[in-house]
Amino acid sequence: MSSTPAPRSQSGASGVAFLLQLERRLRLLQDTGEILSLSAQLLGQRLGAQQVACFDIDQTLQCPTLQHAWSDGLAPGATGEYFLGDYAARLADALAAGQALAVSDVASDPRTAMPAALATFARLGIRAFLNIPIAKEGRLAALFVVHSSAARLWHADEIELAVQVSERVWSTILRARAESRLRDLSATMETQVAERTREFGRTWNVSPDLLGVLNLDGYFEHSNPAWQATLGWSVEEIRTTKFFELIHPEDLPRTYAAWEAANQGQPALRFENRYRHKLGGWHWLSWVAVPEGEKVYCSARDITVEKKLEADLAARNSERERLWRSAQDLMVAIDADGCFTAVNPAASAILGWLPEEMLGRSLFDFVLPEDAAATRQALAQVSREAMPSFENRYRHRDGGHRWLSWVAATEGDLVFATGRHVTLEKEAQSTLLSMQESLRHSEMALLQSQKLEALGKLTGGVAHDFNNVLQIISGNLQLLQMTLDGDPLAAKRIASASSAVERGAKLSAQLLAFARRQPLKPLVTDLAQLLRSTEELLRRATGETIETRLLLADDCWRALVDPHQLENVILNLAINARDAMNGQGQLTIELSNSVLDSGYAARHADVAPGDYVQLAVSDTGTGIPAELLDKIFEPFFTTKSEGEGTGLGLSMAYGFLRQSGGHLTVDSLPGHGSTFRIYLPRSLEAETELPLQLGGPVLGGKETILVVEDDVQVQTTVVDMLRGLGYVVLRASDGESALAIVGSGVPIDLLFTDVVMPGKVASTELARQARLLLPQLAVLFTSGYTQDAIMQGGRLEPGVELLSKPYRREDLARRIRHLLANGRHVTALHQYRAQLAPQPAPALPEGRHILLVEDNADARAMTSELLAMLGHTVLAVGTAEEALPLLGTPGLDLLLTDISLPQMSGVQLAELAARDYPQLEVVFSTGHAPANSGVLDPQARFLVKPFTVKQLQRALLPPGQ
Repeated sequence: MSSTPAPRSQSGASGVAFLLQLERRLRLLQDTGEILSLSAQLLGQRLGAQQVACFDIDQTLQCPTLQHAWSDGLAPGATGEYFLGDYAARLADALAAGQALAVSDVASDPRTAMPAALATFARLGIRAFLNIPIAKEGRLAALFVVHSSAARLWHADEIELAVQVSERVWSTILRARAESRLRDLSATMETQVAERTREFGRTWNVSPDLLGVLNLDGYFEHSNPAWQATLGWSVEEIRTTKFFELIHPEDLPRTYAAWEAANQGQPALRFENRYRHKLGGWHWLSWVAVPEGEKVYCSARDITVEKKLEADLAARNSERERLWRSAQDLMVAIDADGCFTAVNPAASAILGWLPEEMLGRSLFDFVLPEDAAATRQALAQVSREAMPSFENRYRHRDGGHRWLSWVAATEGDLVFATGRHVTLEKEAQSTLLSMQESLRHSEMALLQSQKLEALGKLTGGVAHDFNNVLQIISGNLQLLQMTLDGDPLAAKRIASASSAVERGAKLSAQLLAFARRQPLKPLVTDLAQLLRSTEELLRRATGETIETRLLLADDCWRALVDPHQLENVILNLAINARDAMNGQGQLTIELSNSVLDSGYAARHADVAPGDYVQLAVSDTGTGIPAELLDKIFEPFFTTKSEGEGTGLGLSMAYGFLRQSGGHLTVDSLPGHGSTFRIYLPRSLEAETELPLQLGGPVLGGKETILVVEDDVQVQTTVVDMLRGLGYVVLRASDGESALAIVGSGVPIDLLFTDVVMPGKVASTELARQARLLLPQLAVLFTSGYTQDAIMQGGRLEPGVELLSKPYRREDLARRIRHLLANGRHVTALHQYRAQLAPQPAPALPEGRHILLVEDNADARAMTSELLAMLGHTVLAVGTAEEALPLLGTPGLDLLLTDISLPQMSGVQLAELAARDYPQLEVVFSTGHAPANSGVLDPQARFLVKPFTVKQLQRALLPPGQ
């Protein structure tokens, strides 16, 4: 429905006249109801409205109370409380701000067109209205309303008139109320004064407070009986004594100041000083003094007891404050919501948080999440009973945490708790438990190590005697074979017996490996390259049905280890894995770097912390039961069926790795497989070449050899073998006898001695003293059980030559021939150098560019120097592999190479040189006769060791010269 304009009322002067007439009539009224009724009637008639009312606003606009209303008799309405709901909530702020509200049609105005409000308006017959607020001190005090039963437009002068009327009505109401209260007060004043006078008299006499009236001279003109009861002075004594005479000297300055202020009309409220008691002592009094005219009216209360209690309380509070501030423990108060209401300064020292940073925050902002549940349970417990002790962790400002041990009790709604910092104790406890656990592991590892060590000593001793027996059998079989005269049956039997000796020698070698008494030739080895070179061998050993994977890190460190022995260990582990998988599964070999820390070393007694190369061999086999893991490294222990294994493979691996300074562990889960981890110490040295593998023909000689062997049968066998090779042989059974032979002046070229010797002179001492007498003497040790005498940390000392028992006649012949040839060659080179040194040869115009390949370092150095003295340019290397990339060196004329080299031989190197560089001349340097060198080329040129300078110069001449 659209709004229709109401008849426009007179404005301007007529409005002012209306307000003046209203104000005159309101002045004559004193009753609030009459005022509201008259003003509502006049305003409603003036505006042509159906209803005018005034609401009292007690609390909120939603529920106003209709106190007075005027109606034209047509609109329904009644006094009482109304609920305006959301409508009032939307208008409350505007009305409270004093803004008048005009609604022309409640059905279309968005402020009123709400179902609940429309229902109320319909019931009251309201279609348009004015709301005129009366706001006092920012609060809505009353609301004048003008209602119309029909929609209408409200004009500005009408709204302004309604506002003016409401303000005048409200002012008149306030005036009437004030006058009413004043009349009521006046009506009861006389009665009250009379009653107060009687009460004052009774109060004056019975009051425990000291009451008095002072004149301006400082005398109490009146005082009540409480003075005598409190201070012992009578009314007369008080009246005749100036009050300053009763005050404590220390309080006089303050009292004079207060008295002067009172004389200036300023009251004294709660002024305190001390008064003298008639019997001595002082009482604290708290004064209220009000000056009026020529008098000062006073009231004082004796607060001596309160002062003492206050002093005691202050002392206790001071003591508690000192304790609170100086306590090293964390002291807190926590409210029912778990928030800190008080925190002492120890929080900064313990947790790094300032107390003010913790106040008001929940304790769970600081408790570690892992301890939150237990902390909530402890809080619930302390609310029922005192909590004796509880520990949890709090966050530190630095990001870490601190352990706190709490005791707590409740008082009222607060929990008071003290937390002791126990982080160091907890860490010490953890360290102690860790140490105890580590000690337990160490003890177990030590017991296992001692058991294996004892087994090692036993097996090592057995292997030593066994090797001597094998040497006797092997030597005699080889000697016997030399006497056969075409008897095939006898040859077959000897071959069978020799094969058994070889199997026994292998078994003995495994025992020595477990006992850590096998001779090792450790080299700085690239384990990645070693694994790549053995990959094909591993695949053949495990079979096609086993998937073999190599996972090799790119940056693996080098290790100092005997490569041949390590190959045996890896092969043995691979075969064990194959058997555990019954020929079906996956074998994984991983190589990586590993750093073992002190914690790991503490749990494993046989390893030191440091850098290691880790080699892991994993299978997907049946696994090893936990109860057998401590036994698998013992010799002769095996899980295989009888006849399928010796039980020495893992014990050999264990002993070899311990002897190499390494470490071996095993992890196994039955039904899922096993992983063996080998740890070898890292080496920072450069990779070294593989040792020389001697080959070639079996040759003897005419030199003199001294054999020192305490076992008579072994001695006889080796003497016969050497004599069969053409050597002159001397023999001795101990070191003393051997030294006597050496000292006799008999020429001796080589000393062949057992390592384990009876008597006072050990084998190493024998070799040392023999070389003092014969500086050019070559020395070869032999043993079936190596000792620390020729070893350092399980490895042969540098320069020591060892032939392990049992050995073959061929091995003995080649090793002796090699040592004698190298010895004579180096000696001769030293002699030639000495001869040439005083008169170095001038640089020859025909000097040649030579590549020298010699594995013996001394021979290589001396030959290089001789060639340089002869005017030649020399490149010198120790292996054929090093020489290969140098063959294409510009200007290179000649290759001078030894035949017996590590890995690739000199013959193979010469064949490659002839193929790729046919113009390059080749000269072979060898200790064998050319016919026995293995070189098939009839045009080959040789330089036989030891050679003279002239022989060297002749060998270097170009062909045809």
